[in-house]
Amino acid sequence: MRRTVFVSSTFRDLQTHRKAVWDVLGKFNAAVRGMEQFGARTGTPLATCLVEVEQSDIYVGIIAFRLGSIEPTTGKSYTQLEYERAVERSKEVLIYLVDEENARVPVKFIDNGEAREKLESFKKTLRDRHTIDTFVDEGDLAKKIERDLRAHLVSREGESEPIDDLDLSRTLLSQFALLPKSVAGKEVRLTIRVSGAPYAASRAVCTAFNFEFGATIGVPIKIEQPAGFTSADLADLFIHSKIALEMLPLTKGDRIEAYVRLHFSDSELEQLKARFRPRTDYSTAMSFASSAVRAALGEPIHYPADSAVAAELSKLVRLQKGTGEDA
Repeated sequence: MRRTVFVSSTFRDLQTHRKAVWDVLGKFNAAVRGMEQFGARTGTPLATCLVEVEQSDIYVGIIAFRLGSIEPTTGKSYTQLEYERAVERSKEVLIYLVDEENARVPVKFIDNGEAREKLESFKKTLRDRHTIDTFVDEGDLAKKIERDLRAHLVSREGESEPIDDLDLSRTLLSQFALLPKSVAGKEVRLTIRVSGAPYAASRAVCTAFNFEFGATIGVPIKIEQPAGFTSADLADLFIHSKIALEMLPLTKGDRIEAYVRLHFSDSELEQLKARFRPRTDYSTAMSFASSAVRAALGEPIHYPADSAVAAELSKLVRLQKGTGEDA
């Protein structure tokens, strides 16, 4: 059955993003509704939008740094009223918020004052009610919407399985190892093994990567796919409680297939040659296994990383419980 998708967003700041989304939707056997094709109508623009939301099956909300047009009676934006109508009519809702850490946006497209306060309140509502996704640019947004809509729509080519993202993930991980800031905010698809017990993420970790302190866990991992990457590249996976509660308990050997968001945080440089991960050396090449050997060989020398990288689970594809014996 052919389904209908309504695309909701502000317009002036997101014209290129909307075009990218419409191009993606053209790959599916779906009807698309949005301001681009309303044309002349007898009703007001808001009334037209709300009618189109009611006649759609899926609501796609794209929110950046502008509140947009305001309906004077309620003081709410058109985008918020469209969203509320979609929830009221029990539509399937997909929400994409701009990555506030990594997206580059012209100043003229960033609201301030009362408009910004209203926008932040709306975003908080969306984060509280939904498992949202973020985007850094129009290409990133299009990729994520295409991925998500494959669970709801049939493509024109009749594809039923997700596109193989391994090649793209391999490229992005390779770039991330050398130029992490240039890839921050992008997502990769990984197959990983849990290699240790979960732990509560520290306040320092949450502050560095804008995770929610007290609602985020870290899990030691080993990357299985794409091949060629070790724990030296990404040693831990951070998971918000909204997803973690559905996955716990996690034990050594569990296999996770997921889309993972890459993070980078600046810190002061301590040497000219870049080093993106911590390293520990000892005063001799020989390893030690006891306090007596430690006393004989000396204390380890710790080299803090020049900066920090992290991986955050954004969308779980599959969780396969292990035997507890797998590494």
